[in-house]
Amino acid sequence: MQESRSLVRLTAFTDGVVAIALTLLILPLVDTARDAQTETVRDLVREHAGDFAAFVMSFVVVSLFWMVHRRVFDNLVDVGEGIMLLNSLWLLGVVFLPVPTAVLTYEVNQGRGATLLYMANLVFIAFSGLLLSMRIRDRVPLQRPGRAEAVQRSVRRGVIATSAMVATLVAALFLANLALPLLALMPLMQAVAERRAQRHNNHDDHHR
Repeated sequence: MQESRSLVRLTAFTDGVVAIALTLLILPLVDTARDAQTETVRDLVREHAGDFAAFVMSFVVVSLFWMVHRRVFDNLVDVGEGIMLLNSLWLLGVVFLPVPTAVLTYEVNQGRGATLLYMANLVFIAFSGLLLSMRIRDRVPLQRPGRAEAVQRSVRRGVIATSAMVATLVAALFLANLALPLLALMPLMQAVAERRAQRHNNHDDHHR
C-alpha cells in the first residue's frame, strides 16, 4: 500500500528538524574551542572532557530516538491530526535538547540542577514518543497491513525508554551528573525485552 502525501511530508519534515537539532548540539563545543586558552588540542580535550561527553551523549540519545521514531512511522500508510500533534510534541522535546546540553557544558560544577533539566527533557521526549506509538496502535485504519506486531513492539520500546529515563531522573536527584551513565542501559533493556517477547510468542505458537 502506497504512503500518503501527508505521511511523506511529515516524515521529511521530522527528519529535517531532527537534523537541525543534532547540528545545534555542537555549538557549545564550537564556543569552547574558540574561547579556549590552551596551547594544544590534547589540553583542550582534557580540560573539557565533560563537554565533549555531553555532546556525544546527546547526539547518541537523539539518534536512537530518531531511529525508533522512523521504525514507528514505517508502520503507517497515512497520518491523522492526533498523530501530527503528538509528533509535534515529540519534536518540541528534540528541538529543546540543545539547551540543557549547553547548560551541562557551560555550568562550571555541572550540578544537580543541570542534570535534572537534561533528564526532564529526555523524559518528555520518551513519553511523547510513547504516546505517539499508542496513538498509532489505536488507529488501525492508518496502519500498514500486517504490522500489528511491529506496532506493539514500538509501544513496548516506548514503555522501556520512558521507564529508563524516569529511573535516571530519579537517580539524578541523589547522584547528580553521575546518574547519566545509566542511560547506556536503555539499549540493553530494550534488547532483553525484545528477546523475552519473542520467547513468549514462540511459546504461544508452540501450544496452539
